[in-house]
Amino acid sequence: MATEDTSTSTREIVELTKELIRFPSTRTRPEEIFNCARFIENWFNRHDIPCALIEHNGVPSVLALPQRERTPLLLMSHMDVVSASPELFEPVEKKGKLYGRGAIDDKYAAALSMVLLKNRIEKNRSLGIDDNQLALGALITGDEESSGYDGARHALGQIACDFCIALDGGCVETIVIKEKGVLRLKLVAEGKTAHGARPWLGINAIEKLMEDCRIVKGFFDGLTDSEHWHRTMNLSIIRAGESVNQVPDRAEAVFDIRYTENDDVDELVGRIQAAVGGTVTIQEREPLFISSGSPYLDRLLDLAPQTRTGIAHGASDARFLTQFDIPGIVWGADGNSSQHSKDEHVEIESIGRLYELLDRFVADLQESPIG
Repeated sequence: MATEDTSTSTREIVELTKELIRFPSTRTRPEEIFNCARFIENWFNRHDIPCALIEHNGVPSVLALPQRERTPLLLMSHMDVVSASPELFEPVEKKGKLYGRGAIDDKYAAALSMVLLKNRIEKNRSLGIDDNQLALGALITGDEESSGYDGARHALGQIACDFCIALDGGCVETIVIKEKGVLRLKLVAEGKTAHGARPWLGINAIEKLMEDCRIVKGFFDGLTDSEHWHRTMNLSIIRAGESVNQVPDRAEAVFDIRYTENDDVDELVGRIQAAVGGTVTIQEREPLFISSGSPYLDRLLDLAPQTRTGIAHGASDARFLTQFDIPGIVWGADGNSSQHSKDEHVEIESIGRLYELLDRFVADLQESPIG
């Protein structure tokens, strides 16, 4: 049962999330990502919390850290969202859920980080504890949905912390310790153009591409696992043809492939290229996220006995943690897998449970530091 403090904090998080949702902070509207970042910066300033707005290649991030050699715990979230119709940027609270673009991905998490940091600082100040003794910092980035390179990857290179929680997945009962890697392949088939009335004079690139797509699909058929922890492929984009009365001489397809630690990506791409008639190029390649063992995770699991570890099929900015040797996990509130959908929402009750566990974790780290 939630305490009065938790209920008050949950309501504050929900109201702050509503304000953040109203910013249409999509990749196509970079000025709104900046507006959202400045709102967050101003919110921290109003509560006398030191922070910095970092900009890299036109992408803003907001970083609030105690001034100490290393921060024990960093909460990482993001303010950018995928595109949506205008009505989704007007939050709606209904039957214990908060609806809107970014409700679960990932503006509730930004709001939770902000409120938790504020409340812990205020409690420390009431006890006469210096701000820089705080065991918590927050990083809120602006490009997770597009790449994460100029947000999380850039900012994490400037941060010294012992453990990071990416509040961007899982649910209160499941802490994610593995996420699949991402491989985007483009396949191009070349043909010979001719008039559509004399197709025998041409070579139809679409037909060649269709055959190659069937070959690529074969590299993913027959893979079975109860949790689908194997490589998967989604044929997501096809481009071909310029005129209905012309034999197309070029056709291309884009495949969204998710792979696991059991796949040799270079070997897989080589086998695909050898099997198809067209040309294969790698458009994007992102590593897996695999959480290393950490006493911080052990401590968290002790404090949250109803929570277990698990896996996820998506990718997040957590993949950059390994690059900087930062142990971490992916965790979050409950959103019923509604990310990017028209009914995107977050379960408000789960925000309260997550907040309470994180608050307990930060207090425990302050009272009994690890290491």
